This record gives sequence, structure tokens and C-alpha cells, in this order.
Amino acid sequence: MRTRSGYTRLPPDHDEYSKGEDLRFKAPEPEVPKASIALAIFLMVFGIFAFVAAWLHFTQRVLGKEQAEIGFTILGFMTFMPGAYHTYLAYGAWKRWPGFRWDSIPQF
Repeated sequence: MRTRSGYTRLPPDHDEYSKGEDLRFKAPEPEVPKASIALAIFLMVFGIFAFVAAWLHFTQRVLGKEQAEIGFTILGFMTFMPGAYHTYLAYGAWKRWPGFRWDSIPQF
């Protein structure tokens, strides 16, 4: 069917907007923050070691300064919690769970 201007319309199956995919609004796949994930895993492992050291001081299997277990417990808590949280976010993004994205992990 010709219009007044002489152009013909394309059939609806050739319309890129009818398919629901507009490449202008498609976000590119974000890069995997490898350095941030490595830091998160290091913090989690270091926190576990600090908790183990606190337990060894508490049970007096390792002798050292008195009350050292309090410092190791605080250090373990401060390093384990953010490390475990960001490692969990990275695992969820890797497994492509709904709601988990690589953008959730802060990059440095």
C-alpha cells in the first residue's frame, strides 16, 4: 500500500520496536570487579583467622598478653562481616540470582 509521499510501509514483523528490544535502552554488561572480590575474600579469611586466634587466646592454648582475645574478636568482627557480605554478593551475581548484580559490589 502506497502512501501519498510514495513510500510503502514495512510489515509489522520488520519493526524492531514491536519486538520489545530497543538497543538504545539496553545497558551493557558490567565488568566483574576482580580486585574487590579478591579483597572481600581476603577480609573474610583474615576475619576467620582472627576469630580462631581469639579462641586460642581465650582457651589459653596460645600464651600472650592478657585480654588479647578481645582485640582479636573485634578485629575478626570488623574484617569478617564486610568480607562475608561482599563475597555473598559476588557469589549471587556469579550464579545470576535475581536481584544480584556486579554493580552491587563497590569498586576501588
